[in-house]
Amino acid sequence: MLQSRLSLSEPELKKVVLRRLQVLGRSFESNIAPSLAALQSRLTLSEPELKKVVLRLPSVLSYSYEANIAPSLAALQSRLSLSEPELKKVVLKIPPVLGYSYEANIAPSLAALQSWLLLSESELKKVVLGLPQVLGCSYKANIEPSLAALQSRLSLSEPELKKVVLKIPSVLGCSYEPNIAPSLAALQSRLSLSEPELKKVVLWLPQVLGLSYEANIEPSLAALQSRLSLSEPELKKVVLGLPSVLGSSYEANIGPTLAFMETAFHLAPDELRERVVAIPPLLGYSLEVRYRPRVTLASALGVVVSQQMLNPAAKYTDAEFMAWLRRKEQLGLTDEEWAALCLVPLVERGGIPPVFHLYPRLCLTLALTRYSVTSKLSCTNQSSSYCPPHLHCPHDCNTIAIQLRNI
Repeated sequence: MLQSRLSLSEPELKKVVLRRLQVLGRSFESNIAPSLAALQSRLTLSEPELKKVVLRLPSVLSYSYEANIAPSLAALQSRLSLSEPELKKVVLKIPPVLGYSYEANIAPSLAALQSWLLLSESELKKVVLGLPQVLGCSYKANIEPSLAALQSRLSLSEPELKKVVLKIPSVLGCSYEPNIAPSLAALQSRLSLSEPELKKVVLWLPQVLGLSYEANIEPSLAALQSRLSLSEPELKKVVLGLPSVLGSSYEANIGPTLAFMETAFHLAPDELRERVVAIPPLLGYSLEVRYRPRVTLASALGVVVSQQMLNPAAKYTDAEFMAWLRRKEQLGLTDEEWAALCLVPLVERGGIPPVFHLYPRLCLTLALTRYSVTSKLSCTNQSSSYCPPHLHCPHDCNTIAIQLRNI
């Protein structure tokens, strides 16, 4: 009956029974079934989720829901002000929490952690939701020694240690000696970082503590150094100027950004290297949200994209970039035309190409006639229709969308 109730395979049933032989002496109808039903109802678990809980914690089959599970769940939910979905998330992440004594295990560890790091209630909740496994860690045996070692290694103040934990709660689940210490040593050696420089990198990007040096950090550093022909001091300068580069995928983020910068802004390899070394944050701006839309807009307005546009395209806000374009390029737009152009963000998110909503007269006289932009016009009221090339939209639209194609 248990096998049928949870859709267990033969190996899964064997695993449950071997890990909890007492289940053979319990009545399915009188004991097991009611407890499973109550647990499933309490956490709104699907059948696969209930099965997952039992496979991770076979001993749950021997618990009384009313006497054991319900009180612990209620105490935990109340202590951390967890919503129903949040409580469910915690249980699915760490099913053994159903077997922990709240008074003997959970409450003391939470109180000690909160006291040491001076966490507010909301911050404590954030840590637990970021790493539910912390509920199963002994504060004295696991958490305190690792945090103390990390704090000592990097000379972190109490607020700095707190900042690291809030940024990457998973650090509480990492043993310092086998996990954190080797990665810090390898990173420091690779870049010849001083102690203050290593500390700066970790405080800027605490997530580096959770990255594998061999699998994540070293390959990205090697690819970046090779792509730009960086010397060791130049690579170090880039990382210190933008520590988040350590957490970025070269293939997915850094490489495509460099390629676009080189092509769009007409930079020779040496010029690209010089720009990145001088201003490392250039690598941190989004290709799809910042660089590409701004180059597309400039091209649509007939502006020649050059090296001088790189910094404004990267660092300016939308409004600042638009103002820079108008001032620098002397576009000769009327105030009405410029106001229309500035009304809409440069990028509309959602996976669609850049779309600029302009007034009909601006669409037709500016985009088509003045700058001869190859465009597809679509009426905003009837997206399947196309407005003919005259000054007034036949559907009396207030705006027409110009969807630029491969400019």
